[in-house]
Amino acid sequence: MRHLFATALLTVLSPLTVLTVLTVLSVPALPAAAQVPAIDAFFDSMAIDVGAGRHARFVAGDNLDGYYAGFTQGTGNGEGYVTRAGTQLLDFASTVAGVAVERSGAAEQIVPWGRRLRSAEGVVEELALLSKQHALAMALRAPHPALLAIAPLLRAPGTIWQQDGAVLVAPAAGESVFVALVADQPFRLDAGLVLRTTVPVSSLTVVAAVGTSADQALARARAIAPAGAINAEKAARHAVLTRSYLATSDATYNQALNWAKASAAMFVVDEFGAGIWAGLPWFRDNWGRDTFIALPGTLLVSGQFDQARAVLANFARYQQRQRGPDYGRIANRVAASAPLIFNTVDGTPWMLREALETIAYTGDKALARQMYQLALPYFEGAIASDMDADGLLRHDSADTWMDARIANRQPWSARGPYAVEIQALWYTALQTGAALARQAGDDAKARYWSGLASKVKDRFTRRFWDAQRHLMADRLRQDGSADVKVRPNQLMLVTIPFDDFVAPTIQAHVIHNATSALLYPYGIASLSQDHPYFHPRHENPAFHHKDAAYHQGTIWGWNAGFTISALTKFGYQDHAWRLTESLGRQMLGIGADGAHATLGHMSELLDAVPQSDGSLTPSGTYAQSWSVAEFARNAYQDYLGFRPDLTAGVVRFVPAIPAAWTSLFARLPFGVDQSLTVDFRRSGHSGRVQSWRLSLRAAAPRTVTFDLLDPLQRRVRVRFTVRPGVPVQLASAPCGARSARLCVTLHHRALAGTVVQAAQTAIIGRLRFRQPPAYDPAHFPMLRSTNALHDIIVDGGYR
Repeated sequence: MRHLFATALLTVLSPLTVLTVLTVLSVPALPAAAQVPAIDAFFDSMAIDVGAGRHARFVAGDNLDGYYAGFTQGTGNGEGYVTRAGTQLLDFASTVAGVAVERSGAAEQIVPWGRRLRSAEGVVEELALLSKQHALAMALRAPHPALLAIAPLLRAPGTIWQQDGAVLVAPAAGESVFVALVADQPFRLDAGLVLRTTVPVSSLTVVAAVGTSADQALARARAIAPAGAINAEKAARHAVLTRSYLATSDATYNQALNWAKASAAMFVVDEFGAGIWAGLPWFRDNWGRDTFIALPGTLLVSGQFDQARAVLANFARYQQRQRGPDYGRIANRVAASAPLIFNTVDGTPWMLREALETIAYTGDKALARQMYQLALPYFEGAIASDMDADGLLRHDSADTWMDARIANRQPWSARGPYAVEIQALWYTALQTGAALARQAGDDAKARYWSGLASKVKDRFTRRFWDAQRHLMADRLRQDGSADVKVRPNQLMLVTIPFDDFVAPTIQAHVIHNATSALLYPYGIASLSQDHPYFHPRHENPAFHHKDAAYHQGTIWGWNAGFTISALTKFGYQDHAWRLTESLGRQMLGIGADGAHATLGHMSELLDAVPQSDGSLTPSGTYAQSWSVAEFARNAYQDYLGFRPDLTAGVVRFVPAIPAAWTSLFARLPFGVDQSLTVDFRRSGHSGRVQSWRLSLRAAAPRTVTFDLLDPLQRRVRVRFTVRPGVPVQLASAPCGARSARLCVTLHHRALAGTVVQAAQTAIIGRLRFRQPPAYDPAHFPMLRSTNALHDIIVDGGYR
């Protein structure tokens, strides 16, 4: 095979060193790359088995304006199919030869489109919500031909009639949803809305479509072939979920990752134009901040680039163009029955950040021009209304993601006028604006915004960082004093997508301080348990309103994302991995971590303190978009470290592979119809040798860089070229048993690199998870009286 050695050596290797490199890394060629599983095998590996008698919630989405929610091991005991027009379809019941199919005790599985179960007699039932069709399919299969019957369960049926082989159901008075039913077998309509086959058959599928008129519902039902409806749905979902693909040696993690991608994809809707719902059941709107935090894990790592562009373009339509304090901001919320609101200081910076990331993944110059036009009014408005003399961004105390208010007045968790992550996002926005301006040929704006970014960077450290105590402020109060409550927000300083916003040594202190105080094995708290404002439980009505605890200790699932990003950046991937394992168990409903889960999803929140039996208590929405999106993003961008930057002409990897992974296979799309296939293996003593095979599908060669972790946890960068159809084999290992250096080869030839990130282990140290206290109300100041935090805030005593 032809040797590819396309980077200039950045260090000079002696002949002896070269010999050592080749000896250490004399590994055999990798076996043939794995493949993406076929449809049935893929979903069989994803299916979540439900134990007999376990009543757990499951949910699926239609990618339009609706979702289906139900409970396992029962019939008709969930929300049913909820659309913006209303709810009519709840579930279905079935019979075989007149005998009811009993779900309780049946072998049941949850799958991305709904549920399937097998009775002790071998009868199979399946419910599938069909994406982008305002319909669901109900299927029944028997081991032997028999008279089969399916009875859709409706919430408020009105008049029922038959028309041209279909059944139509009008809504009851006061309701608005019509239902049309079609089947793949001849049937008769029995009383009680039962569709029964006219002759013995082995299978029956009924499609139920909904609409705001009989004609609309019937047209939707007629457009679907019932016999192939479920298989078509499986094929469509498989295509979405495997456009990108990552499988490791850990089967449980693979299952959780595929569910995270499926759950995230469920929230992508077209209700207000292309968008991403925030959560279910009550955040069925497009929220600016939530949308763009969720976007990379939902649409970029999955290769859904056209959809990402559509979401960005759609939100750009809602930019505030009327002069005033909000000029240039994107909407905080786009909802069906409420006016646009703009009460978010970070929504537009998050959008600009993700616009640039989308451009980096795709190389889309047209998108860059479009986003530059969005940046112009935003910076004009923000600089005029919100920027202070030091370049920092002022804001209202409840305009960050910690936005809860008491009766829409005082903030529960005041974070104004200068919150730590807002300044990091402002710096990122300015650097993004400068990058967009350069691409647009506006050098003057690029210099201006870049200069402001440099000023922000300098002034931020002076005002937020206490160098004597090694403490980072969570915010600056109105009087300029530093609020040093330990919250997770400071970790967002470590995950800036440009150069270091604060010095790496400060980042190291931030990681040590925040994770030591806040990080439990199952999530990161929103406030340290050592602070008197800490609330151990979210919903605790005997003591306080739930919003008192919302950001005062309660765990937010999405915060795990930037926590894992920060840990993996400096080589603490094994600590991060333990957290990821727990998040996976929460999603899959495994053990105490997932005892109360919505299967296949992550909730908005968890109580900081577990129940007495060790089980975790989900709270807030039962399925939250950014929670699962961050789980997926961590897999691709942080553990595998795939970060393409087509604007710089390079495909970057910054891997931090957990020791628990002995192998992985990935398919990574980028650009226009381009992808890299990656095969990774560990070998040698304690898995010290890491081998990578990369294969490129593209029209032209690509420059690839790897920032590899060396034995000291420094990052060492190597650079090489990958050509289409010519696999590349990269290997790395410590140069000796006690060596601090990393030896790297490309096709068994020594490849030199350079250190691009220093180790910070001396500051970060050995990390341990925080252990939560037992739940004893007397132990927590906020539980020693009723509405304790409320009274502190109303009396003006909140600090």
